Amino acid sequence: MLISNTILNKYISYLFFLIPISLVSGPFLSDAIISILAIFFIYILFKEKEIYYLKDIKVILFLIFCIFLTLRAIFSVNVMESITPSIFYFRFGLFVLATVYLINRIPNFEKNFTKFLLYTIIFVSVDAYIQIIFGFNLFGMKILISDRISGLFGDEYVLGSYLVRLFPLLIALMIDKINLNFKNILIFIISISLFNLLIFFTAERTAFLLNLIFLILLTMIIKKVRKILITTLLISFVLMGISVKLDNGLYERMIKQTYNEVYHDKKVRIFTEGHQSHIKSALKMFKDNKLFGYGVKNYRVVCRDSKYFEKITSCSTHPHNSFAQLLAETGLFGFSFVFFIFLYICKDLFFFFLNSFGKKKIDEKKAIISILIFINLFPFSPSGSFFNNWLSIIYFLPLGFYINKFKR
Repeated sequence: MLISNTILNKYISYLFFLIPISLVSGPFLSDAIISILAIFFIYILFKEKEIYYLKDIKVILFLIFCIFLTLRAIFSVNVMESITPSIFYFRFGLFVLATVYLINRIPNFEKNFTKFLLYTIIFVSVDAYIQIIFGFNLFGMKILISDRISGLFGDEYVLGSYLVRLFPLLIALMIDKINLNFKNILIFIISISLFNLLIFFTAERTAFLLNLIFLILLTMIIKKVRKILITTLLISFVLMGISVKLDNGLYERMIKQTYNEVYHDKKVRIFTEGHQSHIKSALKMFKDNKLFGYGVKNYRVVCRDSKYFEKITSCSTHPHNSFAQLLAETGLFGFSFVFFIFLYICKDLFFFFLNSFGKKKIDEKKAIISILIFINLFPFSPSGSFFNNWLSIIYFLPLGFYINKFKR
């Protein structure tokens, strides 16, 4: 018995709504969901003959990128390490196209996904605050390191990264529906202030930096919430100031340690000493293979070579910087794909900023998602592995909503 497209679309949309909460459980469940969505979209392509999705120039360029990754993996120094993440990387592109398809075919898809995303972020945040106050969360997970909060993520300290990359998507999806009466303004100020404080309490300095960049750009570009956000930022910094006075561990990591690492030997550094050694090692690899790099996830293998040695900390699973990793593992050919996207987003943000001070109305949803893509690719901060499944899902999740707005 064949399942009708209407029923199939309905169940697939429910599966999509589970992505935010599945990311909390780790990479396995969330990766299984996006793989099912990719297979679903392949089925749709053949059944409904909607091949026009594949004729878009952005899709063609992404497929070229995927083919390049696979070919480079075949000829890499460690094929087994590189081939699996490379050959199946195309599923993320299909996931994005499936998102566009569902937005256009399922009534109230965006609205319902927004609700699931909102409830998930509230649940994760409330659970984290319970852990801050009582020392353990709703599931009995205790604070393992005195100056770090992980909430539902246990011994994985990615709570801040998770929130700072999903919360902007929530704002983007809600921005058109925000009615700025007194009650909503008060809710907005309180919720954003508590969110900022929670990011600070996670003690993830990269997440804190990216959240600050997001809020500054949001203030500069989205005119209707500009004054509210300035007030919110002031309240947030007051709350953070009180927190470091009351919590010495938070002060040591977020203030003192950051100062000592950034201002060291009377020199200002963008990255910590450990992160700098990773990046220098990656750039040495790039110089030896400028066009094609060493293959996805081969930094961890090649960095063992003595000629790429910087310091004892220079060899790791990845160089902790997306652009450095792309240069080392994919060379100029692979790097140029991602760098072009980054430049395109920078161009968009520049014009969004100019238009926000003029009479021309901007697409606020697209503008906020552009800011989110910018912070995801921000080159001057440490990052996880660009080809990590969990992080890739978070990176690709907003793209379907962005491309759909772009198409319109």
